[in-house]
Amino acid sequence: MTSFDLMESLRRELTDITRAYWLEHNLGTWQWWLFVSLAIVPWLVFVRFVDRARLTEVLLYALVVGLVSSVLDIIGSDLMLWGYKVRLLWFVYPTLLCTDMTIIPVTFALIYQVCSRWWTFAPVALAFSILYALMESVFHWFDIYVSYRWNLLYSIPIYLALASAAKFMLGALTASERRHRLRRSQPDPK
Repeated sequence: MTSFDLMESLRRELTDITRAYWLEHNLGTWQWWLFVSLAIVPWLVFVRFVDRARLTEVLLYALVVGLVSSVLDIIGSDLMLWGYKVRLLWFVYPTLLCTDMTIIPVTFALIYQVCSRWWTFAPVALAFSILYALMESVFHWFDIYVSYRWNLLYSIPIYLALASAAKFMLGALTASERRHRLRRSQPDPK
């Protein structure tokens, strides 16, 4: 058996074990129902409070934050910095999808929408970065999250950098788009 075949065999076995664990220890527990609500409620809040005139921009911000958050979660989980005892769905990776693709991006997107200036955005984003790090402790206390080689203080600058980098990127994109539209709307100097 080649190394790749062995690896795939172990991956199949891990998938079977994960499914069995999820059915026996996750599905229907109060933690699982918490995840269900955390996967739905933030997007209902988003739909209620998003500025329809800026929907594309704010939604793009949320999607960028969600994508990067998910990738970072996958990296951290694969490097065994942390792990999750509870999954919303046994076959979905990252396992904490309800925060990576809902709570974090929705909250930061609404902050992005309301705090257009950096001097208002930065302190609010910092406060929520601290709250997200504390949420990791709450998930640990709820027996959902396990930290192997991670301190929640490491998360604060990462959340803040994630929110700020997405704001910077979207700001640069929208400014570029505005300049382009302005150039197209001006008459040709010929």
